[in-house]
Amino acid sequence: MAITVKNLMKIGGLRLCKVVAGHRGLEREVKLATIMEVPDIVRWLKGDELILTSLFPIKDDPEAQKQLVRQLHEIGTAALAIKPHRFVDEIPPSVLEEADLYALPVIEIPEEISYLDILPPVMNVIFDRKVVLQEDLEQASRLLHEISLNEQGIEPLIDALGRLTKNTITVESLLSYMKVPPLPFAAAPLTSQQQRELAVIKRPVRLSRHSEHGETDCIVAPIMLDGQIYGNITCWAFDMEHLEMDLALLEKASTLLSLEFLRLKVRFDVEQQYKSDFLRELFINESLVPEDVQERGRPYGFSLDTSYICMVLRFEGQERASNPFDLGDHAERIIREFYPGTITGFLRQAVYCLCPVEPGEEDAAIKQRARQMADPLKKQLSAKGFQLGIGRYHGTGLAAVRESFREAEKAILLGAALPKRPSVIHFDDLGIYRLLAQFRDTAELRHFFEETVGKLYQYDRSSDLDLIKTLRLYFQHNETLTETAQALFIHVNTLKYRLRRIEKISGHSLQQSEGKLMLHLGLKVAEMISDDYRFH
Repeated sequence: MAITVKNLMKIGGLRLCKVVAGHRGLEREVKLATIMEVPDIVRWLKGDELILTSLFPIKDDPEAQKQLVRQLHEIGTAALAIKPHRFVDEIPPSVLEEADLYALPVIEIPEEISYLDILPPVMNVIFDRKVVLQEDLEQASRLLHEISLNEQGIEPLIDALGRLTKNTITVESLLSYMKVPPLPFAAAPLTSQQQRELAVIKRPVRLSRHSEHGETDCIVAPIMLDGQIYGNITCWAFDMEHLEMDLALLEKASTLLSLEFLRLKVRFDVEQQYKSDFLRELFINESLVPEDVQERGRPYGFSLDTSYICMVLRFEGQERASNPFDLGDHAERIIREFYPGTITGFLRQAVYCLCPVEPGEEDAAIKQRARQMADPLKKQLSAKGFQLGIGRYHGTGLAAVRESFREAEKAILLGAALPKRPSVIHFDDLGIYRLLAQFRDTAELRHFFEETVGKLYQYDRSSDLDLIKTLRLYFQHNETLTETAQALFIHVNTLKYRLRRIEKISGHSLQQSEGKLMLHLGLKVAEMISDDYRFH
């Protein structure tokens, strides 16, 4: 069934518009709606279009305005909708006269009605009344493009795409700041394998997805930036007869949404940089006064009257190559489930988190909550190497925040020296390293290392006796010869020989308390030196 200009005046924003000329042409058929804001658009028209324009290209040329009506009539244009008030005060009388002459309907668009109020509803009706054919692809692509140019968000694009494909369309985002409409039904997210497939192909593909309605054959298009997937568009079910058309539409939509995501991502990255700068100043700049901190932190929900602890997240492997602000966003979403109001930033190659806590909250409860966060963080971030350092609770105020920050840094720096390298390290877990970390004189610590176990490290470089490993396991097994020998897979007599070599090379006796203490502390300092950035 054909859609006429008269029919369209009952749809969407056109219901509030008025036909001011060319009434004899209201039965003209409309097959497309488009926007004219460039002077040479007439040469691209094919006929049967509803043209939306502000007359901007010809606002100062009365002769061109008259010619426009004549040219549109010759091409077979269905109607001309003009929005005055911005570039022209009113629709020129010459345009109205020419429109009546050629029976070309001219529609006046009120100031409060936008193109977006007209374009999607009109095109939805047009495509909903007929089978979408291959030749309609150019028109459909133009519609999606024009909707995206209005920057009204993602929903109008999804709605138009659903009308064009006659299927349910959903958009999913992997990042919290990319706001997308919720799915209309429960559905499982794409599997890791499906995401890898999309990342490799970089185009819409047919995939099977599971929802509350069961398994569904879908078309899924990736939303990508810089080779990374940030989301997807899914067309739930499709008609094989129009598969090629639907694939092309989703590819066009994914390109447009990638541009929208890029726009939002640039804005988000700038905001995150400001937030990271705030945390850097808060933690490190001793000259900041409380009033300045309060003012700068207000946009992020920071208050000096709130109790905070500091956490530091550090990653290894491929996660370190990821966008740091995206890592912070992933981490913030999870941590806020346990600590609402958490503020995150990226500095010193790690994600720093300022977490609000209840006044007087016990460190044991804080550690327990942090360990509960570890598994969701590992799963969400797919991190191969992952450590979470936690500072203690010190109350409210600048001094309390900065002390927790310093402790969280020490926990992450020195936690690698602990047995079994735990993923979650509270400052209290550092044991003797809490005392060693108080030394600001790195030269003195290095000197202590050299006079205790430094010579053993040097000897091991040219020998296969593994004296450092032997000494470490000897202390770990509480100086029990049998257990130490078993851990080293050597005979007890071989162990005794190695221990004598340790005493001779180091100059410290393992038979005396003072000698054992010096060697044990020397090992601790050695571990600290290897992981503390101050020594590199």
